[in-house]
Amino acid sequence: MALLHLVLPKGFNSWTQVLTDWAVSRVWLAARSPGCLADRPELAAPFVTEISAAIRHRQIPRWAGCLALMEAQATDPVFNPAGSPTYAPLRSEMGSAQGSFFSAGRVTHGQVEAPVLARLRGRVEHRPANCESTPAARQVARDAVQAFWQERDPRVITDTYFADEPPHAPAARMARIHPPWWGAFHLRLQKSFRKGHPAEGHLLDALPEVRRQAGKRSKLTLEATVSRWWQDHQGRLGWYCKKEPHYRMIAGRAAKQKAPKLIHWLDRTAPGYRLDQSVRVALHAELAERLRASDPHSVAIPSGVTALPWGEHGPN
Repeated sequence: MALLHLVLPKGFNSWTQVLTDWAVSRVWLAARSPGCLADRPELAAPFVTEISAAIRHRQIPRWAGCLALMEAQATDPVFNPAGSPTYAPLRSEMGSAQGSFFSAGRVTHGQVEAPVLARLRGRVEHRPANCESTPAARQVARDAVQAFWQERDPRVITDTYFADEPPHAPAARMARIHPPWWGAFHLRLQKSFRKGHPAEGHLLDALPEVRRQAGKRSKLTLEATVSRWWQDHQGRLGWYCKKEPHYRMIAGRAAKQKAPKLIHWLDRTAPGYRLDQSVRVALHAELAERLRASDPHSVAIPSGVTALPWGEHGPN
């Protein structure tokens, strides 16, 4: 069946990106163009993809360090009485890795190389895994993770969601240039992102590998393999629900509805943006300059900062 063999559209690096770009583009279409961009409608493409990138990098990844810290705090009482000679130095190293992660995490994605953050995040996430060596500790960790997600929802875009964006970021500039417009746009974003879970894109990205696993395990159907994947990733993604995700429906909507509409909008709004790097770079540079010139505070873009989405589109 075609839905079980999804082909990522050209110009995108992941289905997570497709779904987020699609949602932000729908919000843009529901809003009037802000005055500073009214005469250059093609600048809607870089604006939408930059807001989309900011959302993607906040939804699930932003909780990784917090989640690791909560797991460690929950499992500490289990390990302390045991007096393991290896636990104390391991816990100290984990604390150091967490400190590095949170310190780097406060710097924006445009100022820190992604591999640096990925390496720090990997160190943080690896330490709790090493500590979970007993059934009791694993159960305590699972309970802590579930309690963590019960207190927050990765789908929700809060009122202060973009508050820590750097002053030169599009979200921060637009909030200063057109406060009423940005407020209405932000409200539409909040309503739109309540409808789906960000982990849906992660499932679609993992589906090819899940299919391969199902093919190797003759005793497990594809549905059972998807179910196992979902259960294994619940804690990391915060994707808890009464019924297992209906992956066929998610895949069908993504491939037949969302991706075609997004591609049509991008290609019509900014011809060449999706596949031509030179067009993409030029439009992001023009957007940055247009927003800087319109910004009442005229915050300069730090030297060496590159717009993140430039490398997130193009031939894949």
